[in-house]
Amino acid sequence: MGPWAGLGAGSDSFYEYLFKGYIMYGDPEDLKMFREIYTSVKQNLRKGRDRCNSGQGNPPMYVNVNIGDGSLASTWVDSLQAFWAGLQVLNGDIEEAICHHAVYYAIWRRYGALPERFNWHLKAPDVRFYPLRPELVESTYLLYQATKNPFYLHVGTDILRSLEQHAKAKCGYATLHCVINKTQEDRMESFFLSETCKYLYLLFDKDNHVNQHARRYLFTTEGHLFRVDRTFRRSPWEWEGLSQPKRSKVEEQLSVVDARGLNGTNCHKIPTERRYLLPLQSRYQHQLDSFMGLNT
Repeated sequence: MGPWAGLGAGSDSFYEYLFKGYIMYGDPEDLKMFREIYTSVKQNLRKGRDRCNSGQGNPPMYVNVNIGDGSLASTWVDSLQAFWAGLQVLNGDIEEAICHHAVYYAIWRRYGALPERFNWHLKAPDVRFYPLRPELVESTYLLYQATKNPFYLHVGTDILRSLEQHAKAKCGYATLHCVINKTQEDRMESFFLSETCKYLYLLFDKDNHVNQHARRYLFTTEGHLFRVDRTFRRSPWEWEGLSQPKRSKVEEQLSVVDARGLNGTNCHKIPTERRYLLPLQSRYQHQLDSFMGLNT
């Protein structure tokens, strides 16, 4: 019923399940809706220069808009929006994922944590607590899997050190009540263990089975690991009877779906420099740092 449209709290999981639902179950209607929505999001929520690593203008950013006329509805982004870069990776939109991830990592670098809401106009948090959310870590992990750029290992190391320095408590890890003074709350959300720690572990464990066979698995929005298999794409009536349907040789070869290759060959178009140099060119990184108040 609300008048806003955005990527963060209240709507983030919808985008994710729409696309991942297609990956799992193959319903073309899910893919159709996701593509329409993805195009609309880039047209209406994305602000800044047209391309991530070229052109002039402000850093690209996805904002909250009025659902009626598309006007700017707020000047803040929330921490849940950091998931979007990971979904863009699955969709093969690597350059866009690089830029979106850079926005949230810049905020992390400023505070050593990610405030629930950051006001990019005031260059200050609107909501100052950090409950150990996983979205930035998840996107970091997926970007590393897609590009193998060691920069994202550096990001993970930076996040891990910050958690050890500011969030570690006697019996676990604590929500930060304020990202500025690093005061702690007597609270540790379950998603810290099930998602934040899981993605950090997988980021550094390159020989892990999940990483070695990444095309066979899909993470839900809550970090649960699902096996991706053609059998889940069969309608229930196809399984009626005592025996299972005979599968062709072609179908046997395609029994495992590559979740990262559904959008054509985009994943093979990652420029070589994105694998070894800074994902965001230096001049654009400096511009983003200034935009987020890192140079003040």
